[in-house]
Amino acid sequence: MSKNKKRKNRKSPAVNDIQLNRGLSRWFVLQTLIMLGISGFTTIVMDQAGKYLQNTPELDPLRLIGFVALLIFILGIFILLEYSATKRHLEKIYNSIEMLARGHYGHRLKVGKYTVFRSLAVDINRLSDELKKVHMLRSDFVNSYSHEFKTPIASISGFAQLLLDESNNLTEEERKQYLQIIAQEAERLSKLSSNTFLLSQLESQKILADTKPYSLDEQLRRCVIMLSSQWSEKNINVIGNIDEVTFNGDEDLMQHLWLNLINNAIKFTPEGGTIEVSLKQNGEKITATVADNGIGMSEEMVQRIFDKYYQGSTDKATAGLGLGLSIAYRIVILCKGRIKVESKLGEGSKFIVELKNKTI
Repeated sequence: MSKNKKRKNRKSPAVNDIQLNRGLSRWFVLQTLIMLGISGFTTIVMDQAGKYLQNTPELDPLRLIGFVALLIFILGIFILLEYSATKRHLEKIYNSIEMLARGHYGHRLKVGKYTVFRSLAVDINRLSDELKKVHMLRSDFVNSYSHEFKTPIASISGFAQLLLDESNNLTEEERKQYLQIIAQEAERLSKLSSNTFLLSQLESQKILADTKPYSLDEQLRRCVIMLSSQWSEKNINVIGNIDEVTFNGDEDLMQHLWLNLINNAIKFTPEGGTIEVSLKQNGEKITATVADNGIGMSEEMVQRIFDKYYQGSTDKATAGLGLGLSIAYRIVILCKGRIKVESKLGEGSKFIVELKNKTI
């Protein structure tokens, strides 16, 4: 299921209302049938009691009390069964919620076919599945985040100790090399922290306040040039098909978007590959694409590629923290736009960003 379909599902609470109404309808139909049965039985009993009293010259109090006691007994049995069934369902639901609260995210309710609580049980199971996924993603993120922080810190500490140890008799060239490594690792830490902070900030942000018209085509070209050292190192051929477009938006955030998409394409494109960056405008609609002929993605990866902390690749050369595309997705959503991906394994990937320009 694509991200667009997921968003449509989120906007359709009426589906859950229909499920609940169906459950309630079945429940009340069943209760009505039972009550009709009891009413019919009561009518028959009372009719027989009336005939008995008419044919009996003298009223027998014991026989009358017996009729009344029988009715009370039947109604009591019915109420007791109703109470027991309802209590049993509610206990199961309460226990499931308590299990989820304690962190047992794999716990699931057995969903009955004809019960008023069926839709609630289905939603609790769905909640359990989603919490389990979030828990796994969070665990993976913490492990990756700790590792990503631990590695540069260890490098900085190690090389700093070497530089401070005067007994090593390091040459000037070695000192410069070690200082360069320290600077690179510090930059890596800074980038990691800033990306995490940026994503947290974007998730809590609802609207874009700092917007202004600017040259979107010039920004795209500038982003390609900023990453030239990376694609030049891999001998990647970058093709530009960029029309002149003026866009009203947050220039700094949009730069993050393009840098993330182009950097992602460079990362997964093999040496000597090709990346195409295009920008088109048709009326108010702006379409920007970043396409590569790299390793591509599976169907599962396509569905989850914008999820926070998700890493489609386990290769150390390409693995990250799964924040770049999450940041890109959130920026597009804040711009009231849409981002999607088309990809197949071994055939490359194409990221398509659709924006609406209200300045023309």
